[in-house]
Amino acid sequence: MPVVIWTRSADDWKHDKSVLKTQHLEPLHLPCISMTGMAVKFPKRKPHMFIVTSNNAVIYTGRHKALFNLMRSCEGVFTIGEATKAALKACKIEAEVPPGVTNAEQLSNWLSKNVRPGTDIAWPCSREPSFDFASALARYDIHIDPLPVYATEKNLYLPHGKLPDGDDIKRFIATFDGIVCFASPSAIDGFTRTLNPSENRLRSTLTACCIGTTTAAFAEGHFERIVIAKEHSIESLAEAAAKEVANIQAHR
Repeated sequence: MPVVIWTRSADDWKHDKSVLKTQHLEPLHLPCISMTGMAVKFPKRKPHMFIVTSNNAVIYTGRHKALFNLMRSCEGVFTIGEATKAALKACKIEAEVPPGVTNAEQLSNWLSKNVRPGTDIAWPCSREPSFDFASALARYDIHIDPLPVYATEKNLYLPHGKLPDGDDIKRFIATFDGIVCFASPSAIDGFTRTLNPSENRLRSTLTACCIGTTTAAFAEGHFERIVIAKEHSIESLAEAAAKEVANIQAHR
């Protein structure tokens, strides 16, 4: 049976277990990221719009009631993926997923064509976001104000929360064969800095199953085979992993 490695954070595990169960998956949970909230700075000017690009941004923005109230009073909120839209709706914020947008780069392109010059957009995000909206949209005179609301620590942890020791790492490198699932570039960073698959057998024995094209781009060079979920959601990521399990089993 091929191993399925799930790299989302320990905070996400309670939710993810039920999603994985629907796909009949019992993965090895090795969290590769952990998040901590940050003291937020407010926009210099009242924003016309907000962009929210992850569930973590929703969770950590929600710890700052005044920021949520500011979001509710703006002209529009734009996001990536139905899951993040649903998370915002649960907080009584109506958001729009632009047509054809499944990653940060596509959202940036859509904004450049559909938002008037001079618009101020607030962006609750991680301290080290994987895509720079501010630089991408500056040439269109669209002003993006990053508001870091959480910081991401990138390390591979064992299921009980401890860091692996040298023997654990050697065992993982020697035995892992199957699929590793990534829902963010940060998780790839945490996994690869610990197990360094580009320089050992894991490059060919593990298939990287990624939530979207941005994450998949970060997997390049680390894994020979990369697959991308059909939709930008945890449900779709789990479905893609289940299909890869079936594919591996059919060819053994």
